[in-house]
Amino acid sequence: MSRVSLFILLTLTSLQAQSYEALLKKALEKSSDLAIAKTQEAQEQLQGKVATRLENPTIEVEIANFSAKRLLRENEIGTRVGLTQSLLLPWVKDDQERLSDHSIQLAKARYRATKATFIYHFNRLYLAYKEATQKEQLAQEALHISQKILSVAKERFSAGSIAKSELLQAQIETKEVESKIKELSLERLKAKHELLRFANLSIKDELPTAHQFTLKASTHTTQPLLAVAQKEQEEANAKLALASHTIERIELFSEIESEPDQDIFRLGVAIPLPLFHDNSKEKQLAKIEIANQTVRLEAEKRALELTLKQLQHEIATQKSLQLNYQALIAEQEQLLAMYQEGYAIAKVNLLKLNTLKKSLLQSKEQLLGSTLAIEQKIIKINYLQGAYHE
Repeated sequence: MSRVSLFILLTLTSLQAQSYEALLKKALEKSSDLAIAKTQEAQEQLQGKVATRLENPTIEVEIANFSAKRLLRENEIGTRVGLTQSLLLPWVKDDQERLSDHSIQLAKARYRATKATFIYHFNRLYLAYKEATQKEQLAQEALHISQKILSVAKERFSAGSIAKSELLQAQIETKEVESKIKELSLERLKAKHELLRFANLSIKDELPTAHQFTLKASTHTTQPLLAVAQKEQEEANAKLALASHTIERIELFSEIESEPDQDIFRLGVAIPLPLFHDNSKEKQLAKIEIANQTVRLEAEKRALELTLKQLQHEIATQKSLQLNYQALIAEQEQLLAMYQEGYAIAKVNLLKLNTLKKSLLQSKEQLLGSTLAIEQKIIKINYLQGAYHE
């Protein structure tokens, strides 16, 4: 391959990749699920501030009449002004702030998980569209071969070297391929519309099909799909710490009372007495939640490790099949060319030629299926390992 041709090929591949990235970026920007998930972090921040904010004070104003006999004496009026302030205990406030921080981190983890899941489904739909397009292209190749065979059959029929039945057979083969192309075209349009609907894209958006999915390295030290479960567990521990406080708030109060013969100033504190409940039920609920999350997290870890190993083994098997199909196709293409030449000079009959043509196309379909199966597994591995959580 010349340097100019190589440069053109690399340029086109780069443009296709950029087109795919631009398409994905547009889909991410238009996703309503991601927009909603993004607001959860801000909501958790606001809720944390609400939980730890200082409560509004309460003021009491009172006027008292100290007359024993109102009709016989002048009224003696007294006043009282009281102010009460509810205060969250410092150590309770610290635990509440820690809970708020964990809730914010959980919201971030859920957003990343939502984004990763969106990209995963987007890539699967994109691959389905790519598969439908390439199957249609393969059918176009089959039509090209059938048309060449039909052209030779017409020449031989005109020369009187074959019967009309053989010409009709070649014509039927061509019509069948043409019908197959129309069916595959409908499948391609269906796959395209499914991708556009999911990504909230316009029918005018171009959908490139040259993008190749490859394994990506993740910067995460922990499997991102487990991050949400871990953050939930951390939040549950923070809830348990908060629920462990029997007394969370106290009331500070002060008042000034003016009586006819004296002024009184009072300052005091009101402490709730945990006589009827001590948050023991809340503690039990928090412990149960933590235990359940621990069991679920361990099960998810084992399942994830098993799935990754299975996918990697399947990819290795599919790559081996690819090599076999590629070698087989090279030989079949060479043999088909020889049979086409033989048919043109009446050394090969149409039945053998069609049989070889179908075998070649079947091998190409199997190679395409194997290639797409590898990409499908790569998409899932990238998802499971956190490449889409970046």
